Amino acid sequence: MRIRQRFRAAAALARFLLRLPRAHACYLLGRMRNTKRQEHRGRIHLNSFYPPYPSAAFDRLCDHVAGRRRAPISAYVALTPRCPCRCGHCSYGHREPRQMTAEQLADAIRQIRELGACIVGFTGGEPLLRKDLADLIALVSADTTTLLFTTGIGLSPERAQELADAGLTCAVIGLESADAAEHDRVRGVEGCFEHARRAVAACRAAGIFPALSTIAFADRIASGAMERIYELARAWGVGEIRIPCPVATGGIAGTTGAMLQPDEKRKMFDFHVQHNRRKDGGPTVTSFAYVESAEMFGCEGGYHHLFIDAAGEVCPCDVTPLSFGNVTRRPLAEIWASMAATFPRPRCECLMSRVGHKILPGEPLPVPPERSRVLLAPPAADEPLPAGFRGLLDPPQRIGRAA
Repeated sequence: MRIRQRFRAAAALARFLLRLPRAHACYLLGRMRNTKRQEHRGRIHLNSFYPPYPSAAFDRLCDHVAGRRRAPISAYVALTPRCPCRCGHCSYGHREPRQMTAEQLADAIRQIRELGACIVGFTGGEPLLRKDLADLIALVSADTTTLLFTTGIGLSPERAQELADAGLTCAVIGLESADAAEHDRVRGVEGCFEHARRAVAACRAAGIFPALSTIAFADRIASGAMERIYELARAWGVGEIRIPCPVATGGIAGTTGAMLQPDEKRKMFDFHVQHNRRKDGGPTVTSFAYVESAEMFGCEGGYHHLFIDAAGEVCPCDVTPLSFGNVTRRPLAEIWASMAATFPRPRCECLMSRVGHKILPGEPLPVPPERSRVLLAPPAADEPLPAGFRGLLDPPQRIGRAA
């Protein structure tokens, strides 16, 4: 990275920190030792929860945070319910197979941009099944970070270059195991592991920041599988590994026993810290057990994040199947504003830890708005903030659409 680019990146971060209360800025600086910074195409990537900097998307994030706004820093959209894989734990499982028209989908993406999102993630199903994927990415890529969540099936070098030309920032390729046969077994598609490997290589060649995503199931933690996946990601030249915690939703709705116990979460918390402090290169680790812990930023679903499924249902996140309205029937800004009563601030724990046991196996998802508001009550007035928001949201914050 050239000296001028390094200076621009450092200046962007400094401008952000100087706009924050001193105690909060010091808190963030202290936690940065647990984040491995990756340099890619003249910008710094902390992890895929944040836009790279310097960038227009990072500047917008700074405005939201410094202005204490309840605004969607990230918004994910399911472009299709269809997928070539058959993963039993798929978070999209049990949703109705309805799909917005191309015009409705484009309008939903436009509304996301108007709401002030800094990161737009395209997911599914398998978004690569849409021939117009590059056009949808181009709708927001000029000043917004764009993520693609994919199995890797269909991400050829030619397709990767098309998406890069449209402005795709990062591709997150799902991986179930460092063992090819086990990965293919879980995915239900022979050769799926090789598709994932080739997809990473295609992203690197096209200049797209490559990431892997693997769920930290308890058996994977106990068996050492997470370490093997890390070493594989290093060998493939991946920039980041996203490690969500299992959630009782979709294909495993109602199976709350699949969610991690406190000691298992602590292991993945430590996994994040230890690997990001390594000085021998390797990918950034983004363990949700760390980033979404009460010691960091907790659960921001419905406060700094939203999800729109392929039918247009607006939910607080992609693993919380609670609808608060449909974007094809009501403006997104109105739906988002109406969610403020339920999501006035971030919470210290995953939303599904509170309502997952109330969603029955095989129940049609997402839950309708009327029941969603009953299932998930607003946080109690004396409920503590996650550590990452203390000193920032203790004063009154602005609610509603970003200026």
